[in-house]
Amino acid sequence: MHGQKRAEYKARLLHPDTRAKLGSKAQQWNHLSEELLKQRRRLFSSPPPLSDIDTRGKANEGNAAAAAPSPEVLLALTEKMLSVNPDPSHLWNIRREMLVYLIQTAPPSAINTTDDDQEGVDNDSSAKSSILDIEVELKLTAHCLQRNPKSYSAWFHRKWALVYFMNGSTSQQEHWTNMKSILQSELELCVQFLQLDERNFHCWNFRRFVVGLLGSSGGSDVTTTSENDGEVNNDDDEPTTTSAVDNFSGSWSAWMHQIEEEDKDVWMGPQISQNACRAVGMSTGSKDGSSDAIKSTTPLSKRELEKIIMNEWDFSTAKIQDNFSNGSAFHYRSKLLPLVLEFRSSGDSASSPSEAYEAISLARDEWDAILLDAIFTEPDDQTIWFYHRFIVTWAQRNMVVVDGADTEVTEEFEGLLYDMVDSIQELIDVEKEDSFEGNTQDRHESKGAKCKWAYLGMHLVLSTLLEFKSNELDDEDKIE
Repeated sequence: MHGQKRAEYKARLLHPDTRAKLGSKAQQWNHLSEELLKQRRRLFSSPPPLSDIDTRGKANEGNAAAAAPSPEVLLALTEKMLSVNPDPSHLWNIRREMLVYLIQTAPPSAINTTDDDQEGVDNDSSAKSSILDIEVELKLTAHCLQRNPKSYSAWFHRKWALVYFMNGSTSQQEHWTNMKSILQSELELCVQFLQLDERNFHCWNFRRFVVGLLGSSGGSDVTTTSENDGEVNNDDDEPTTTSAVDNFSGSWSAWMHQIEEEDKDVWMGPQISQNACRAVGMSTGSKDGSSDAIKSTTPLSKRELEKIIMNEWDFSTAKIQDNFSNGSAFHYRSKLLPLVLEFRSSGDSASSPSEAYEAISLARDEWDAILLDAIFTEPDDQTIWFYHRFIVTWAQRNMVVVDGADTEVTEEFEGLLYDMVDSIQELIDVEKEDSFEGNTQDRHESKGAKCKWAYLGMHLVLSTLLEFKSNELDDEDKIE
């Protein structure tokens, strides 16, 4: 519909040849839908017990197959239909239902249990994960997303497939190595999709999800001493076991043990519900029902955690430089900002002057490297000014007073605000000059002469500066 007139679009739809083709496709779709639902009803109407199939021989197996169609047939039907139209969520639900059905009805011979309970659990998990062919699901969803890159259902199914596959064979190092390779490929896929549409918030959301799984895959360091901080990681400080639901939901909180507790409000929450995880047994990794999913994974060291965060930070920088209107990239950056500060401050307490100074320094970098170019390039783009508001308020929240040792921090913050005032005033003057060149009546009211976002930005900075000065005077009065 974009870039074409409504009349021309309707005219093409009403053309006899177009109507005939669409009508034929609709008939085929309805036929496949009826067949799919009929096969599903037959499958669940009278499922044959596995014991009967084992004891009555091949003849009864053939009769059972005639009475209840194979789940593979339904998977093939859903794949065919979703390749044409990836949006219907009920088709993805049926596909997941069939995948879970195959897992739950797997014959006992597929699981090589032993006397060792833990070994039995590992083999059970390995057998289940082998039934789910992750490559098939990733290939199918990739094809569907090429047809509709903003399909909610296709993105969710891709998350679900990754989460279930990640739950298998957790005690085997080879599995985690393979999982990390898959997740790195998923990040590359996000790069490709964001090159086509850099503001596709579905893809940005999926990227945060993949980063969450990448962190949950554990680190490669087997020593208990971090090379960066030089401190021994005690069990109390570095928990090695958490809920499987938390770790495999895409949440960032399950693997950021190195980050201060007060920064938890910036972490990404879960994207797969607990019910979706429990539906395929993800919350019970052992026979007694307790979670045993990540005991074999090594917690991320601070060095590995910093590498992940800084990689995402650099990625958001590149996407913003490509397009200053990328609201998704700015939003992601706002979530990463406190984490970047954590690494810059090298573990200083949140109430220390050095922590506050690093926060103001980071806000200065954002203003000089990102916002200053952006507001002069796209002065009427509200996305830029929203991030500018965030930076100002975030820097103000990080201002602290510690035994009179904050003079350098105060001067840095005031200098940043005054520089913002000067630059925004220059922008307003430039826009005024441009508005008087030519016929101003031809200019839209939100452009040029008025530049309302610049005035709003100026009001924010001056209000913050006034409030900050007032607080300083109050502190001086208290000292006197």
